[in-house]
Amino acid sequence: MKSWFTKWKISASLDAGKPMPESLRRTIDADPELQRFAKRAEAHGETLCQLTPSGPPMHDSIMRAVRAAARQEQPRRDAAWRWWVASGALAALTLVSVYWTHLRPKVPVQQAMESPVMFLEMSTNMLAEMPALMMSPLSNEWARVDHDLQSTTKVLMASLP
Repeated sequence: MKSWFTKWKISASLDAGKPMPESLRRTIDADPELQRFAKRAEAHGETLCQLTPSGPPMHDSIMRAVRAAARQEQPRRDAAWRWWVASGALAALTLVSVYWTHLRPKVPVQQAMESPVMFLEMSTNMLAEMPALMMSPLSNEWARVDHDLQSTTKVLMASLP
């Protein structure tokens, strides 16, 4: 870890173009690995300084190649996706239309006079059925209370000696 930090210091001082501090120079002189690294870093730095930078023509040619590759990829994926969606939508539309025309249950047509006739029949029967309908919940409850009393009487009578 210490040597990595020292290598970073060497690289930073070479990048800055200033002379190395004396403490760093002493550390490099004490370690042969750091001496090799410093020599290689200086050689690489000199080589890079001698190279001419690539100008806009190289950048433009690279970007044209990247754009051309992106344009070639895109249409193939989009065409397959569109066909898949269109065929699914067409199948769903066909199923809905078949159901709507052939398989849907038909609602029977009622006669125009059915409702009034039913209302008149209900009104004549209502006088006879209304008391029973109103009293049936109370009658049912009273029957259950009577059943409970009868059951309690049987249990008590069975428990007496």
